[in-house]
Amino acid sequence: MPRESVAAGQIHVNVVGAAASVFGRRSYAVEARPGMTLRDLFCELSRDAGPGFKAKVYDPGKGTLNEHLAVFVNAREARTLRGPDTALAPGDVVTIMPPMAGGRAD
Repeated sequence: MPRESVAAGQIHVNVVGAAASVFGRRSYAVEARPGMTLRDLFCELSRDAGPGFKAKVYDPGKGTLNEHLAVFVNAREARTLRGPDTALAPGDVVTIMPPMAGGRAD
């Protein structure tokens, strides 16, 4: 998959696996704004994404992410940071992925 070029001043969003079906693509480059948070980013993405976005990913009315999604900011799980209130800066990489399961119980 070719990666979009991310200019200085942008936040790169990677969408992994089945989560990409909600977005209709696997990456976005979003212009960073002063004071921008993960919540702000998801509000912006909700305007561009398909109709399943609110139901499956983010509810802008409540300001909450789907609890079953894994969202990472620069490879750190967002829930271990400040969740939707995590501050974002130019050059940050946000990764959205569906829950992963697997392995074997022996």
